[in-house]
Amino acid sequence: MSRHIGWALAAIAVALPMTFPHARPAPGSVSCGLGLPPGAPGFAEAQAQLALEAKANGYLKVCEANLERYRIAFRPSAPIMADLSFQPVNLSSTQFAHFKSLGAMIEPDNTAHTRLYRGFLMPDGHTVTLFEQDMSVDGTSTSRAPEDEPERINGMPARLSVFQAPSGKAISHLSWVERRRAYELWIDANVVDTPLRKQLFALAASLPPSVPACPNEVPPKPARMGSDGFPAAEPIPMTLTQAEIDAMSDRSKRPCK
Repeated sequence: MSRHIGWALAAIAVALPMTFPHARPAPGSVSCGLGLPPGAPGFAEAQAQLALEAKANGYLKVCEANLERYRIAFRPSAPIMADLSFQPVNLSSTQFAHFKSLGAMIEPDNTAHTRLYRGFLMPDGHTVTLFEQDMSVDGTSTSRAPEDEPERINGMPARLSVFQAPSGKAISHLSWVERRRAYELWIDANVVDTPLRKQLFALAASLPPSVPACPNEVPPKPARMGSDGFPAAEPIPMTLTQAEIDAMSDRSKRPCK
């Protein structure tokens, strides 16, 4: 299963094979790496400091390495789209259809083929990336506190996180969940106080309803949030069927339920 990189103010982050050290950010400094882990001394203070910075500036100041996780090595779309275990949302009637396709990508360790990235080049030269995950297939779930999702996309709670490096390079990252489909949409620009912000939200709102690959799936129970604001680990059941054991080790073996 792919490694999600937890980053303050970006609850759903792109998972790429990269390792960052944990460190406490200094006031007014450039954030680089994962930050303090949940539960560590100073974690709450560091989170509050980052939230204050984001509120004051409209974005977080980060190092170039933190932006690299959003740069996807796209490949030709046809063979990737043919090997998915779910039906990606149809973009033919959206603004995406007017952009140049840069290809697609599936993470190598995503054996269930439920996580898809598609890249596009806008007429103005900006690159936008659309990520979607059919959680009905792999049985995963995602949870965030309501206060962390102040934006709305077609009435659904959403979160906008903007990151900018000292060089001026930036990423504006929008994330939301529609039923059992998790979405992320980002652009290689700082959209704060620019027309690009409205365009980014319009792109997200243009997506048609998704069709789950496992429509009769019984979704996992909502995650229980811990005192640190992160989902708390649930105890492992005392007994498991062989199918459940297989599904835990290899999501591609999880049957539709």
